[in-house]
Amino acid sequence: MSIMRMRKFFGRPIKVGKGKRRLQLLTPAMMIFVLIIIALLIGTYFSFGPPSRAASDGRGQATQKLTRVVATINSKPILRQDYYMELSLAEKRFAQQLDPTQMRFVRTSVLQGMIGRRLEQEAAKRERIKITKNDIRAEKDRMVEEELQRRFPDKKAMRDYLQRKRLSLDELRANIRKALPDDDALKGNLQLAKLKEKVASAVTMSDEQLKETFTEVKARHILITPTTMTEEEDDAENSQGQDAEADKPDEAGDKAEEPKSDVEEKLSEEQAKQEAKELAEKLLKDIKAGADFAELAKRHSDDDSNAAQGGDLGWFRKGQMVPEFEKAAFETKPGEVSDIVETSFGYHIIKVEDRREEMPEDFEKEQEMYREQALGQAKYRAWQEYATQLHDQADIEVIDPELKAYQLLDEDKVAEGVTYLTQAVANDPHNIVAAYELAEICYETGQQDKAIELLESITTSEFGATSPRAHMRLGELLVSKGEQEKAVNSFKSASDWARSYIEKDYRTHVQLQQQFEELKKDDLVAKEQEWIDAYLEHVRETGMGGGMPFMPLDRP
Repeated sequence: MSIMRMRKFFGRPIKVGKGKRRLQLLTPAMMIFVLIIIALLIGTYFSFGPPSRAASDGRGQATQKLTRVVATINSKPILRQDYYMELSLAEKRFAQQLDPTQMRFVRTSVLQGMIGRRLEQEAAKRERIKITKNDIRAEKDRMVEEELQRRFPDKKAMRDYLQRKRLSLDELRANIRKALPDDDALKGNLQLAKLKEKVASAVTMSDEQLKETFTEVKARHILITPTTMTEEEDDAENSQGQDAEADKPDEAGDKAEEPKSDVEEKLSEEQAKQEAKELAEKLLKDIKAGADFAELAKRHSDDDSNAAQGGDLGWFRKGQMVPEFEKAAFETKPGEVSDIVETSFGYHIIKVEDRREEMPEDFEKEQEMYREQALGQAKYRAWQEYATQLHDQADIEVIDPELKAYQLLDEDKVAEGVTYLTQAVANDPHNIVAAYELAEICYETGQQDKAIELLESITTSEFGATSPRAHMRLGELLVSKGEQEKAVNSFKSASDWARSYIEKDYRTHVQLQQQFEELKKDDLVAKEQEWIDAYLEHVRETGMGGGMPFMPLDRP
């Protein structure tokens, strides 16, 4: 067959059928091309498996190692795909304010928000709160009118806009309505609003209760925090036994005890709480036996804001302290000491010194105004207590290792938190947030080399290389280790990546300038000053820059 005839054959569409009922198919050349593509796709599937979400979620996560469910609430799952959807929106909102390594707060907040909304939805169902189509329609009407008022200060401005855009008012309303949340989202918002109204409706404010809102107490307290128990015991042992240890002769048969990391030496939460409570009970016993409360507070209280003043809290009203503390303080008579009070901060002993009513001069005249203010505060507290109760009564299990680690770390369960954080990094080597948090813990627990190793892996990874904060922290650790030249390189990388005229990058350059000054790198100090001057000029000219500079320059 000649080349010309071959070209005609492969270029002519194939027809099937008889007479006029003939279907025209692809050309032979196109059919061969399609078959090749199908063969390649089948081969790729059997060689590498189905496509991973890792390439599309922006974090490069090896999803085959991650669970489908990130948490459960009363055995009902929060799916990873739903969590990622909300996380993506949150990360975009915080992108300019936070370095990529600072997303721990965002990730935990997103999960807590999803848990809270789920609990509220379940509560609304239990309370049989119904939302009708008419309710949703009325809410949309309200939101449209609210948006019109926001956009146009007066009717003339609205008329001018409609004429310029050649729109009718109904068409504008329809356009606004299209941009509103969908019906399911509005239904959830309305259910929550009605649930809050139902909780608030149970709150009252009698004349006596109103007067109590102006009652103040003056008190002191001693706080014993479980997480400080190990440090206190070590300090006590060092102060009491230092001389004895120095004079103690060496024994030939003794073996040197292997050093343990701070994480390994930390008491379990239960043991720490038990010992903290025992110390609080001992102090309470001493106080009842006549010991000076202020002196004990100076020596033992973990509240650094007032321990030096003998635990003096000054005067405070209801609503200023956590509920458990407030209840005990206002139920204790002046001159008396409370029993031990447990709060999320630890164990408290409270001594009430005085009590008074500070009624405003215009109370009688403006009583209803004050009642409305107090009632609003009481309703807000009632909702907070209700939401807390929902959370406390729910069976919540965090399954994702990274999120579980942050939960444990927030509860001061460091050893367990590190275990889960290590697992999270192993599951996803590209998770720079978890890796950075683990590096910080390693540094705090004396594992400096491990911390540097983790930071080096972050700063050489695809997603961490652009993080000024990771480069900066690596440089700081290298300086403390005496590796100045490597530190300079890390600081220079931090400078290169902190290149936007926004406040967080401004702060980075100020810190870098200080580092270069300490390292006697005058040329790099001048380079940082050049960037800082350009940023400040940009702020002066535009009034922009992610907010005014946060840190003063301390320069003439």
